[in-house]
Formats: sequence, C-alpha cells, structure tokens
Amino acid sequence: MRILASHLTTLWADEAGISSVEYVLLLAMAAGGLMAGAEVLSSAVADQLSDTASCFDGSADANGGRGGGTGAGGSSGGGSGRGAGKGDGYAIC
Repeated sequence: MRILASHLTTLWADEAGISSVEYVLLLAMAAGGLMAGAEVLSSAVADQLSDTASCFDGSADANGGRGGGTGAGGSSGGGSGRGAGKGDGYAIC
C-alpha cells in the first residue's frame, strides 16, 4: 500500500505532462472555433448560391424581380430594391 501511495504522490507532483494537456485543450478550442466559422461561412455561401440559382431558373416575381418596386431598382414594394422595372418579370442579379 505504501508503494502505491508513493507512486501516486510522485505522479501527482510530476508536472511534465501538464503543458501537453494545455496544448491539446488549446488545439481543441481552436478546432471548435474553426468548425463554427466554417458552418457560418457555408450557410452564407449556400444562401448566395440559392439567390443566384433563383435568377437563372426564372423564379423572379412579376413585379420587377426581388425588389418589387415600380422603377429601375425601386424598393417601394419591399425587398432588396433590385427590381428591374415595371412588371417585366426579370431580376437583375
């Protein structure tokens, strides 16, 4: 029993492995941050690609594209103000 207690005391006092544990924790935190950033970035890219795809498949509404305005890019109908004009149904992407 004394030998086990002596080994445990020696192991507890040894701080050589502490720095490697700190580096592993730091690396894990950095990896978690990178994964979170990649998730946000991938969502933003997917949204942009979806917007671009909607321009090509003709899904713009009949009130002048995404802006829904009455002029060249007017935004009186809400949206982003990127409408192409009066009811021509084409969006300027």
